[in-house]
Amino acid sequence: MQIGLYGHTHGLGYRDEINLFARSMPATLLDPTSVAQDAERAGFHSMWFPDHVCMPMASESAHVANESRERAYEPRHEMLDAAVVMGAVATVTTRLRLGTSVLIAPYRNPLSDARQFATVDILSNGRLILGVGAGWMAEEYDALGIDFAERGRRTIESIEIYKRSWTDDVVAFEGEHFRFENLSMDPKPVQQPRPPILYGGVAATGARRAARHCDGFYPLFLDPYSEPNRYDALNDVIRDELDQVGRAHETFTMAAATTMHVTDASDALATASPRMICTGSAEQVLEDLEGFAKAGYSLAVCLMDVPSGELSELREQIDRVGREVLPQASDLVAAGDWQPAL
Repeated sequence: MQIGLYGHTHGLGYRDEINLFARSMPATLLDPTSVAQDAERAGFHSMWFPDHVCMPMASESAHVANESRERAYEPRHEMLDAAVVMGAVATVTTRLRLGTSVLIAPYRNPLSDARQFATVDILSNGRLILGVGAGWMAEEYDALGIDFAERGRRTIESIEIYKRSWTDDVVAFEGEHFRFENLSMDPKPVQQPRPPILYGGVAATGARRAARHCDGFYPLFLDPYSEPNRYDALNDVIRDELDQVGRAHETFTMAAATTMHVTDASDALATASPRMICTGSAEQVLEDLEGFAKAGYSLAVCLMDVPSGELSELREQIDRVGREVLPQASDLVAAGDWQPAL
């Protein structure tokens, strides 16, 4: 199993007994390039960057990060742009793969996204993993002038346009929402035939889209007491859909996003019953990661629980996970016939 780090460009994560939240902090203090270097030195496989264009002051939309659907963001929330930060991180790292967690595809022009993320792949010498999703916040769509009800169809078209932009000599598309022909989109990404695309979702509709249009599935297990087998039924949906379209299971990757906090065995977080997912001693965290591996996941992207709200605690967790968890996690093998982590 490979372990990725969920980026902190939308603030530092923390949990209560029910939900995950993001604590906004001044963007000038985030220092994402230095933290990415910490993650690379610690041995993380990848770093994943969240995405929003804007943040409505109030929202009634159900937040998919929490099973309760409570919103994780503050009304005035400082956020750095994923593509811009990834470009900067690409220039100060050499091995760390760079992912989006996830790009909200439907409310941007896909040609622009194809250009930006091809640039990230080139700057990183072929380290991009593009996570895409349809989004969850209707108010953000309203602000951007895009019909929230159309997001599924627009997502599918966007994914196809990314693929064509990255592989076709002459790029053309004729769809419901996007139409163009005889375009040049050069240079192409470094990765051949193209960078991998994962679909982020927590419902059967997303699982089917992943199987039909993407290279992997990326569900969220971010609320405190998530179980690695929560989405087993979706794994079955993916298998059935892959069979229908004639794709081998071995061409498809299963990834998961979870929260994590490593502490001493005597700490209250380690002795709690029930215990939060991927929380406690290194041995307890590895036990939970083994649960994800048994559920078929070969990549776990970990959003560090930072209750202090201090960047120094995030750095301490990165270092501790690198020393106490990553060496043993590499021995975990995902069950099933899925493709290993990208």
